[in-house]
Amino acid sequence: MALKLVIFDLDGTLLVTPLDFDAIRAEIGLPQGVPILEAMGPLTDAERARANRIIDRHEAAAAGDSRLMPGAEELLGRLRARGIKVAVLTRNSRASVEHAVRRHGLAFDATVAREDNKPKPSPAGVHDLMEACGTGAAETVVVGDFRFDIEAGAGAGVRTIALAAEPTDWSDAATWQAASLDGVGAILERVAAEA
Repeated sequence: MALKLVIFDLDGTLLVTPLDFDAIRAEIGLPQGVPILEAMGPLTDAERARANRIIDRHEAAAAGDSRLMPGAEELLGRLRARGIKVAVLTRNSRASVEHAVRRHGLAFDATVAREDNKPKPSPAGVHDLMEACGTGAAETVVVGDFRFDIEAGAGAGVRTIALAAEPTDWSDAATWQAASLDGVGAILERVAAEA
């Protein structure tokens, strides 16, 4: 089937952002190395509200200091020129996504942020984006730089591209691997040409 939708992670995939997850965990009081959103589950409502304020502050600063990943603008432009929709699935807040999108003049057909549904690795956001863009799993590819991106895509039954400089245990689970966005573009060109 034709390639109709590419769902991108944001931080580390389309944007270089100076998010310091260890600093966020330390400020919230979470153990190092744990996924932040999941580790917030047992917090009280007041503790969770405080934690969200900390995360929001760090994400806003990172969005303000972000820069485009090399090749991001060109890749998005080539996909749009072929009539392929582009979307974002992120564990970041909608406010930080909108800040980054404005800062870099980006445009997406749909976005799912952490407030919109269960965060990755849940496939719920992938399903939401496919529904919003009118595509099916066979017409969709998820691209990301972390295991949660690949797990979310696989959970939704779509093909995935791991953006990783070196193969890892999580990138091996992806349909394809690429070391750069140029490599991602080459894979997507082949997928689009096969349709």
